[in-house]
Amino acid sequence: MRRRGFLRALGGVLLSGSTCRGSDPPTRSDPGPLVLTGARLIDGTGADPIDDATVVVDGGRISFAEPPPDAEVLDLSGRTLLPGFINTHVHRGYSASTLEAWARGGVTTVRDVGTDPRQKLFATRDQLNAHADGARLVAAGPLLTVPGGYPMKPWGSRSGLAVTSVEDAIDQTRALLDDGADVIKLAIERGGSFGLEIPSLSPEQIEAIVATAHVRGVPVSAHVLDTRDLIRALDGGVDDIAHMVYDSPDDGVLQRVIDQGLTWVPTLELWHGVREDLGHRAIDTLERFVGMGGRVALGTDYAGYFCEFDLGMPRREIAWMREAGMTPMQIIEAATREAARVCNLGAQLGTLETGMRADLFAVEGDPLTDPTAFDRIALVVREGGII
Repeated sequence: MRRRGFLRALGGVLLSGSTCRGSDPPTRSDPGPLVLTGARLIDGTGADPIDDATVVVDGGRISFAEPPPDAEVLDLSGRTLLPGFINTHVHRGYSASTLEAWARGGVTTVRDVGTDPRQKLFATRDQLNAHADGARLVAAGPLLTVPGGYPMKPWGSRSGLAVTSVEDAIDQTRALLDDGADVIKLAIERGGSFGLEIPSLSPEQIEAIVATAHVRGVPVSAHVLDTRDLIRALDGGVDDIAHMVYDSPDDGVLQRVIDQGLTWVPTLELWHGVREDLGHRAIDTLERFVGMGGRVALGTDYAGYFCEFDLGMPRREIAWMREAGMTPMQIIEAATREAARVCNLGAQLGTLETGMRADLFAVEGDPLTDPTAFDRIALVVREGGII
């Protein structure tokens, strides 16, 4: 079926966050070949946009080959086509309705980095990921911590799994990996930001957990809130830092993050929700880090604190990243290619290149010149199907 001009016919059908104004776009439960024409293409690699691009989606993958003769054709003239965004720091992601809301906002993958270990987490993840109507769920399971450590203290949270020795740390990590964890999350937290002294993982336990995960090719994310714990995370060899720290690390520490190849997930939305001055302090540190050439992935800490978070397109996080001096292209890269790397999916997602999974979305206008373009989502595709 050929429907050139299809999106123009939709008129006011635009998706915004978790809501849909007007009629829902068509759902393709058994997606066939799809050709997207006429859009301005931002492929997520940082390359210059391509005008009047034609993208072929076939078998759930991206191609730039000659379209099959039976392909459905959608005219995206006046729109910009991008890889599906990825939020690398969320909680409460094990919900079909929440994942659908993410996807409708153009966020086609989320990484849940901490939840109750008593749940059947990874089986639930697999069941949710079998349905392409919502965002893909990448799951860490519970945080590895110590008895009485974070997040049990100060929050009383059940999303921590306590280890008692180096050997136990190795065993608990292996158990999470055997169960199917996509990433291991550590709580490297001694309570400085809370005015408390909280027991935390020892350097030997951190190193043992990181080494055990790396043997299996699984990355390690570290919950860190201040500079002294950031240094412990760097010493332990983790792969990404969850949260911009609340204090102001010197340039030497920031350079270590860069030299060791870590990615920073700022969660500016969290810091602004905790306290505005902390949000501005985090923005200042992010600005210095990016100016030095640091690598950033988008993440908000959705549902990780007692404040409102954007569900769907993370508009406020993007706005604060702009305030930190990140260019529109740098923000897009942080939400696509760099976020896919953090999720250990860089070979499959995050860029619109031949052979990559067909997760993408289109917006009205050009987000490189108009930041409000992200409010005007015209099309979302996941695994080749329009959702």
